Amino acid sequence: MHASVSVSLENPREISGDRGSRICCMQSMPELLAVSPSELHLTADRIDGHGADFTATHQAACRQAGQVSLASGRAAAALPQMLHAWDGDGVQFGEHFSRHAHGHRNAATAYVQTDGDGADRIGHAGSVL
Repeated sequence: MHASVSVSLENPREISGDRGSRICCMQSMPELLAVSPSELHLTADRIDGHGADFTATHQAACRQAGQVSLASGRAAAALPQMLHAWDGDGVQFGEHFSRHAHGHRNAATAYVQTDGDGADRIGHAGSVL
């Protein structure tokens, strides 16, 4: 026994099976992904700039907080620990900016490589014909 499938002419996205079951396919075709490697590089540069701005501002804030004179007590004892934690946080955030920018640059390189490989395969297929 063979199963039969029919496609509705009124709604080509609707497919019916021989047992009356209906399924609906995707509502629309996905849009093509258009990626500009130069835009990825520009974005990476912007991310690097934001990272540098963050680092400079964070370091200035830490320096300013480190110059605060506190009387003896809990606050004075806690300040060095707080500043040490802030330094660690600043390093982590700076590394995050750097990794994010690096990821954009790697993606740009991968897109260029993929396009080049695709062009080579198309050229090879055309020469074989």
